[in-house]
Amino acid sequence: MTRSQSFHNKHPCRQQGFTLIEIAISLFILTLVIGALLIPLATQTDERQAREAERLMNEMLEALIGYALTQTQPRLPCPDRSSGGAGGTNDTANDGLEDFNSTTGLCQVTDGNIPWATLGVSAADPWGNRFRYLVTPAFSNRSPATTMSLTSTGTIKVCAAAPTSTTCGGTTYVADNVPAAILSHGKNGFGAMNASSNTQISTTGASTHEAENAGGTYTESVVSRTRTDATGAAFDDIVVWLSPNVLFSRLVAANKLP
Repeated sequence: MTRSQSFHNKHPCRQQGFTLIEIAISLFILTLVIGALLIPLATQTDERQAREAERLMNEMLEALIGYALTQTQPRLPCPDRSSGGAGGTNDTANDGLEDFNSTTGLCQVTDGNIPWATLGVSAADPWGNRFRYLVTPAFSNRSPATTMSLTSTGTIKVCAAAPTSTTCGGTTYVADNVPAAILSHGKNGFGAMNASSNTQISTTGASTHEAENAGGTYTESVVSRTRTDATGAAFDDIVVWLSPNVLFSRLVAANKLP
């Protein structure tokens, strides 16, 4: 027997590869590495979806202005009903068309879905839910109702926290006298209208601010604040609004007003 053969016979385990303990340790380390990579990836995905929602909503603001510019009597479109309705022309829920009363000239509702088919915009946000759309009647009325003028005033308030009255109350105003606002209920979707099932997602577990944005006590107010995942106060809603000054300036420049 050579010296080399003697060495291998005394240490047979060296030929068996990794031991179970070594494999377990390797798997544990690999799990930690994958976990560390997945967390930032999930965060990046959330941010990318939020940015996409904002992009779509800013396109909608432009579409609202474009719609107003194309009307003989400048006005914003009515919302698409999210529920109810007669099921007939201009009064069918969740079909993407604005719903209005052709006799009175008033919108069937002032708070519903963005009328995506009427405007030619996205039907759903990146999480598969409808965009909520609120409009002030003075800006959406059609004849024979009183239509928009340079003296029209918005009634929608954008608050930094849940309002305590029909105004923003003790909270800080982000914007006031707003003609129209658009809202995405974000990733958690509390209170959103699901685009596939046309049913509203429950608000159970929603924070005070998200519950208000789901059509809470003060229906002409919406909350816009920094997104957070803080326990009990999570907020991932995204809100944009149409400035009356921007709308008026575009209409005046196009000789649509006064």
